Amino acid sequence: MKKVDLVYTRMRTEERMLTDALRARGCTVETHADSDMVLSLSRERWKDGGTVVMRGMSFTRARYLAAILEVKGSRVLNTARAIATCGDKALTTLALAEQDIPMPWSFLGFEQDACVAEMDRRGYPCVTKPVLGSWGRMVARVDGTHAAEGMMSMRFEMGGAQEHVALVQQYIDKPGYDLRVYVIGEAVGGMRRRSEHWVTNTARGAVPERYEVPAPHARLAERAARAVGGEMVAVDLLETREGEVMVNEINHCVEFARSIESTRIPLPELMADYILGATR
Repeated sequence: MKKVDLVYTRMRTEERMLTDALRARGCTVETHADSDMVLSLSRERWKDGGTVVMRGMSFTRARYLAAILEVKGSRVLNTARAIATCGDKALTTLALAEQDIPMPWSFLGFEQDACVAEMDRRGYPCVTKPVLGSWGRMVARVDGTHAAEGMMSMRFEMGGAQEHVALVQQYIDKPGYDLRVYVIGEAVGGMRRRSEHWVTNTARGAVPERYEVPAPHARLAERAARAVGGEMVAVDLLETREGEVMVNEINHCVEFARSIESTRIPLPELMADYILGATR
């Protein structure tokens, strides 16, 4: 009988459904709260050195735990590299750029005046977002120089050194929705997220609906997943009003509680099958 260790922050709907799907396939699942884990920084095996499914909500905890467990010989899904890359929007963008994957233009800056000058040069509107973060938090549309000065002032005068990095991205005039493609080894389905607000995130009130992923979108999502080393990821795509499609972000801890009824994609079962296929 195969065995999987699942690491979590909170046992949300996703973790419960995934655990049930694994057990329904005859797999033994041990669950571990990341807050309780204290691991030696050595090659000493943890448990039996088998497969670990990393479902921690904390980016910091997940990337460190994955890295430590890989050194200890565990097969971690997703890998430490994938988690570290997807959890940092700047590193995600660089990984996509290295593979010539279409995406909005973006730049990174470390000083207020220099960032405002570059926004002036590239033109408005544009979008500023934190390098680390999720669920559309602290993402802002910037419509002109005065707004840019205010946003950059807050970015560089508040918080610690980690927050004093400005990621600025091209604003894409979407047709009222964005797209998410689920890649579980390969593209397995997707959803369209509709909203009257320009931030189309279900955590911010966007309405999910199923969309049949056309082959070009599936290939683009699979390329993006490979670029970051992701095996089970959600790839967010932006579509312009002219039909051009580009990659925006990639999520390493796939969430589906808000959308599974709308999309009818059996993600827990698909993920369980992939995990068991990767389990020694």
